[in-house]
Amino acid sequence: MGRVAIVKPDHLGDLVLASPAMRAIWNRFGGGVEFFVSSATIPLLRYFFPGAAEVHRTDLSHLAKGHSVNITALELGDRLRRFDTVFFLRDDEALRQAASCLSKAYVFGEGGHLTHDTAIQKRAVEGVIGSYSRTAHFSGTAIFWPKEIRSVGLCVAAGFPTNRWPNVYWMKLAQLLADEGIKPVLIGGPGERDELRVMSTALGSIPHNVIEGGADFGVFFERLAQVDLVVASDGGTAHLCSTKKPILSIFGSSPWRRYAPFGWNNVLITRDLACSPCVQFSSEEVNGCLSRECSAGITPDNVFRVIFSGGMDFSHLRGAKAFRGVSHAYEN
Repeated sequence: MGRVAIVKPDHLGDLVLASPAMRAIWNRFGGGVEFFVSSATIPLLRYFFPGAAEVHRTDLSHLAKGHSVNITALELGDRLRRFDTVFFLRDDEALRQAASCLSKAYVFGEGGHLTHDTAIQKRAVEGVIGSYSRTAHFSGTAIFWPKEIRSVGLCVAAGFPTNRWPNVYWMKLAQLLADEGIKPVLIGGPGERDELRVMSTALGSIPHNVIEGGADFGVFFERLAQVDLVVASDGGTAHLCSTKKPILSIFGSSPWRRYAPFGWNNVLITRDLACSPCVQFSSEEVNGCLSRECSAGITPDNVFRVIFSGGMDFSHLRGAKAFRGVSHAYEN
């Protein structure tokens, strides 16, 4: 098939969810694959694909979250002309504009908020490379809900402000866990450095650890080995943790069926309000929500009870809903 390009120029969590499709393409074409990803995700891409020879920095204006823009959609399209097949693992207007420059084969993963991202990409990619298993291509480790819980990671990082769970809730959950003899471990990325320090200080004499992620993903995963389960709000760090550990995710305003952490054994809590997903996903509307009731309505007690039900019994929840294996339940 000649030269093959994979275009995935968005954020950390998006790259994690795209990894099954990317590995399937890589296994099919090997060294003939070149990657077009954002500056922020290049270290993770190289961790996932240490043999990748060509990785192109691709920071587009509508996705450049804190990074300088280095390319326009039309310039990206021009650079992609030399490839025989291009896999676009994100579908938006800018990338469609880039694709309009191409005369050779290209593939788009198309789907709405009711279908999991990995399923959207699988449908698109399989039309070219044939069938593959999302689970087998996601992680080399079988991930199960723990039978014994001695340490729980509390991943405070969030992809968008409206995805955040209140810090006072994280602190309360840490206290509930500590009261049961379970060590809380605060987890975040570089953007949460100050927040992690403040929360660590506030925990005082409660035994706990702190894991701050960075560009060295090998070190991050080594430190993550100390936890049995991760509780996380919706964000890239949560998806990163999901490659090694079971996740109990707290979803507020974002599309939970599409962006739930991948895995049969993961559990997700949401209020699933009528206003979700909210206008944080629109570039034309102003988010006027002041209450954040979608996340504030999920209490530390809700989360604590789900943890100690073994991730199986959700009958006790009030005002929230819990689901298991979301990434495999919603594929239509």
